[in-house]
Amino acid sequence: MDSGAFGLQDPRVDALARPLFMARFLSGATAAVLCVVAIWVALRVLKRWRIGSSHEGQLALERRAELVATLVQAGLMLALMGLVLTVLAADRSADSIRGAMCAYGVFDSTGLAFWPLLTSVIASLGCALWLVFHRLDLKLERPVLTRTKFTALFALAPIVWLDLAVFLGFAGQLDFDVIASCCSVGLDGGVLGRWGADSSRAGSTIFIAAVALSLAAAAALLWTRRRPGIASSATAALLSIGAAATMVPAILLYVAPHAYETPHHLCPFCLLHADVAGIGWPLFGTVFAGTALGTATALVEAFRTRSGEPDAVSSLQGRLGRWGALAWAFAAVCALAPVVRFAIISGGASLFP
Repeated sequence: MDSGAFGLQDPRVDALARPLFMARFLSGATAAVLCVVAIWVALRVLKRWRIGSSHEGQLALERRAELVATLVQAGLMLALMGLVLTVLAADRSADSIRGAMCAYGVFDSTGLAFWPLLTSVIASLGCALWLVFHRLDLKLERPVLTRTKFTALFALAPIVWLDLAVFLGFAGQLDFDVIASCCSVGLDGGVLGRWGADSSRAGSTIFIAAVALSLAAAAALLWTRRRPGIASSATAALLSIGAAATMVPAILLYVAPHAYETPHHLCPFCLLHADVAGIGWPLFGTVFAGTALGTATALVEAFRTRSGEPDAVSSLQGRLGRWGALAWAFAAVCALAPVVRFAIISGGASLFP
């Protein structure tokens, strides 16, 4: 990231006039402002929170904390959507930039490159985990986790602010008069593209591992649903993280080439287009959802004793386990679909030389 990465240049701020960019800015700005309000309330909570106290000041603080938490919940839901809006804004801009065939060329045309995508992923995951923790706090009869919930905002708020700043830098640097490099030049023609085409065995191994870990994560989440506890939730979280870590290279090196029916085309952004079987959005969406829900089961479990209400924890884990299992199972199906399709139409021939 260069020193001028966040400089907004006048000829290029017209990106924010586009509907998707404006929607992304408004959602991020709303979340950022609400985080400022939440931090102010969090400071008061840390100083004056006294559980069980019937003092008028405590009761007023509880009401204020509940109201602000509700507003923050809405703001973080908008921040959670920031990832989708970031990708959509970049993808729809490809038609306006010569040489850019998809979001890859749009991101690559700026000095920030893929930082807007990375910060959006991190911010969205953080928001998802906070929202799950907030849901647990609301299920408890006594607000024993409220202080911790607001303390967590001191870590999450800077990520939300950074995500907005990086996006504004990206929008400010976006030049619709530039000639960009498409994914076939920057990605397919690079070292990764050549290695992927020449290493079909490695790609197939990673793909098999990704599908296996996805199904194992789904099974572990079902286990968590039936038998909530440390062992099941920790297993579900670790397998979910492992599945996500292997699914990303599996998509690049194996799923994408089979979807495009060419061994050299690895671009994950092109999978978002309807002419490529339409698997991109459901595949990436379920991988993200499975990762967030799987990790959240361990987060919730960590506060079982402190919550004082193990049944509430188990109930929430049951819901997380059910939806997480569905997410990972569907992710495995989406990853398998283009591979199975190619095997059928090619009569079992190998895509790679």
